[in-house]
Amino acid sequence: MGRRDFLIGNVTDVVDGGTISMTVERTGGGKRYGYRYNVQQKIRIKRLRLTDIAWMTGVFTRPQIEKMLKGKQILCLIRSQDPAGSIIADVQLI
Repeated sequence: MGRRDFLIGNVTDVVDGGTISMTVERTGGGKRYGYRYNVQQKIRIKRLRLTDIAWMTGVFTRPQIEKMLKGKQILCLIRSQDPAGSIIADVQLI
């Protein structure tokens, strides 16, 4: 199994309980899937990991996501990209 593409950066805005905006500081991985990244990238959260213990899935509210992620550095493990250009990713605090 190959490495997944990833993005690292800071969360700048919370759009809703499942979507954030981030400033991309670093990219990496296989880069074989042709994903296109912007410096300001919209991310749709598939799974969320706040600790080393477990991944969280489910529905979150905008205030919950703001408290957990806004202004913090994250790692996004990319799953896919939607037609509008948003990255769908597993999001992890680092």
